[in-house]
Amino acid sequence: MNVKRGFAKIPAPLSSIFSPKIFRDRELREDPIEIGAIGGGFALANGVETVVELDLDGEDSSSVLVNDSITHFPPSIEAAEYMRRILNLRGSIRIKHRMGVPIATGFGTSAASALGVILILSKLSGRGMTLLEACRITHEIELKCKTGLNSEAGILSGGLILVLREGAPPRLMIDSIPLPSEAGLVSVVAGVLETSEILGDVERLREVEEIGDRRMKEVLKKPTPENFLEQARAFAWEAGFVTREVEEVFEVLRRLPTIGYAQNMLGKAAHALVEGKDLARVEAHLREVFPDYRIISSRIGYGVRIS
Repeated sequence: MNVKRGFAKIPAPLSSIFSPKIFRDRELREDPIEIGAIGGGFALANGVETVVELDLDGEDSSSVLVNDSITHFPPSIEAAEYMRRILNLRGSIRIKHRMGVPIATGFGTSAASALGVILILSKLSGRGMTLLEACRITHEIELKCKTGLNSEAGILSGGLILVLREGAPPRLMIDSIPLPSEAGLVSVVAGVLETSEILGDVERLREVEEIGDRRMKEVLKKPTPENFLEQARAFAWEAGFVTREVEEVFEVLRRLPTIGYAQNMLGKAAHALVEGKDLARVEAHLREVFPDYRIISSRIGYGVRIS
């Protein structure tokens, strides 16, 4: 067998606040380079591990397996076929993902998965690729699959990332807010929100954009982790994203020693930034109070790994 294999580990770009930028002068933007969202969130070390096998003797095909059970994950297939075209790859492409965070709950798994496939195939081809170029392709794939708006921005940097100008790299403009060195993120995941239903009509999108813009201005007036999470939480309430489950989690987090907390965009999930000395205590309490929800504790992620 003439098989090449590659591995990548990509941080999960969790979104805390966003303002969709898909209109200009009340008309839909057409150029994918200009479409995206401003906002912010965290890169989590508990991201997506990807293994790609390129069988040069196999028939031209692409397949995916997520967490040993899911076989339908369009962003990864789109990424594989995109790379097949631009690199003139032949043979079968077999993709396996291991997710350290849940799918479809605001953790950016689609972007992290697609980016892993792109970087591995560029390495296996011998061409190589910069992270900026790989994120540009990821941006295009996310728009095509309707799985995210500028989620890849959270992988270009690390820590607490701010997206100040939307769109594909190099149009994209990002910044970051420094975090305490030992801080981590604890997330409580109750379930999935149907993004397409929430953001399915034009007026709803315009409303979310206005609220997001206003809250991001408040973030930039005082760019601290505490204020960022306070504004992100206010955004979730004002935009009407807070569900009963998230409200219950908020009420518990309010009484715990956190730097701040907010809702995942978008999901029936919340996340809290916690000092290192308090991480174990906060995580244990949340597991006790919410035994039926998934609790995830993660270090802050910085950078990608590929081999």
